[in-house]
Amino acid sequence: MELKTYLDIEQLEELLVSWSEATKMIAIVLDDEGNILTNKLGFSREHVEAFSEDIEVDEVVVATVVGGPLDEDADEEAVESASQLLVKAVQSLLEVSYRKNQLNEMIAHYNEEIAAAADLIKELNTKSQGLKKIENKQNILALNASIEAARAGEAGRGFTVVAHEFGKMAHESGVINDSIQKTLRQLDSSVHSLGEQDSI
Repeated sequence: MELKTYLDIEQLEELLVSWSEATKMIAIVLDDEGNILTNKLGFSREHVEAFSEDIEVDEVVVATVVGGPLDEDADEEAVESASQLLVKAVQSLLEVSYRKNQLNEMIAHYNEEIAAAADLIKELNTKSQGLKKIENKQNILALNASIEAARAGEAGRGFTVVAHEFGKMAHESGVINDSIQKTLRQLDSSVHSLGEQDSI
């Protein structure tokens, strides 16, 4: 887990400076590979390393806080209390930053899915328009078959059956297509509404 991809280093620096001013101690934060994330306080190995605590996020060690007092005669109990306070503060900062990053990734993925659903709805609308054209052609064929059946009289009975079946198919296609169109409008409305909620 790359801390620098989601951690606000400036916020971390502010935390370390405030803690240092309040405790008269100094500390640094190292990433999981031992690299210094920030050293605004000028910490060096020459300073007393009174504590070194690992920071975990989702049970994975992501950082280590190392520090100690500027005064070598500092009370051990005070150093322990101050170090625990700093570790908890850094832990909270990392947790919040990580969760915020996860949330942003989820929102980005969610937005991609909404866009993909909107594109699919458009494609289905286009195909549904094609079904409407087929329905219209079926109606014309049914009408033509009825006209031919009327012209042919008794001999056109077959055309009457064909005309009736084409008319029935056109009607059924129309009912199905209307239902598809209604569902697509509802889907489009839902996707549009989700997109608007995301932008709030």
